[in-house]
Amino acid sequence: MPTAYYTSHNHSKKTFISKNKFFMKRVHKITFWIGGIIVLLAVFVLGYLKFGDTFKPDFKETTIYPDENRIAPTDTTFNVNGVMIRMIGINGGKINCRGLKKTIDIDDFYISETEVTQELWTAIMGDNPSLLNKGDSLPVENVDLIDCLKFINRLDSITGKSFDVPPYPFWLYAAHLGFSQTHTNILDSLAWHKGNSESTTHAVKQKNPNSLGIYDMFGNVSEWTISGSDPLFIVAGGSFDDEMEKLDADYREFDHGEVKMATIGFRLVLYIPKK
Repeated sequence: MPTAYYTSHNHSKKTFISKNKFFMKRVHKITFWIGGIIVLLAVFVLGYLKFGDTFKPDFKETTIYPDENRIAPTDTTFNVNGVMIRMIGINGGKINCRGLKKTIDIDDFYISETEVTQELWTAIMGDNPSLLNKGDSLPVENVDLIDCLKFINRLDSITGKSFDVPPYPFWLYAAHLGFSQTHTNILDSLAWHKGNSESTTHAVKQKNPNSLGIYDMFGNVSEWTISGSDPLFIVAGGSFDDEMEKLDADYREFDHGEVKMATIGFRLVLYIPKK
């Protein structure tokens, strides 16, 4: 066979191999970039699902969305060591809390008709830590959040129920549900504040309740919630020492969970077991 044939054949083979290597390099590069794009898209999607809410603007005002298809739980009363605790049934729904980014679902729950009284505290804990006026029907005060949670644990062990200090969204939902608007014109009839309290606490249920039948959600004593960023927790509702103009559903402060003040007490919530 002529030498020229081998030369031409070898040249064609080398050219084919060279082109094939070039083609494969391009395929590898394209595959690499496609893979990289897929990874970046996956990271973006997962990041958005996990952290997407951080990029949303805060809600500028609190808005509640009661579920009209639900029937509010029937109010109920407990006798605990001879002291009656009346709990008001709250119809659940959703709430956009001012300053937060995410809508919160609220299940049906109960909230206490009044702030925890000195009578109830003494019946459960055996002492009365209050600094101001002493009396069975007065709200307990001078208790920190740790004290309140100890109280809850003992109350649960006695009743077999699941009481709690209110999470702030639950407290806020009940406050807004009980007031369709800020009632500054009638707030004097609803709350003990700096202008009418004579700088002290007063017996519960001396002012008018809100439309749900809840007393003293504004004024008398500010109320602990279990919401916040440890060690600071939200205290809601204002107290007898606050100006009337401050007292509305969204008024809140942050206090250290171990602070004890004569202006701070709490009320109860009771969760309903899911079926």
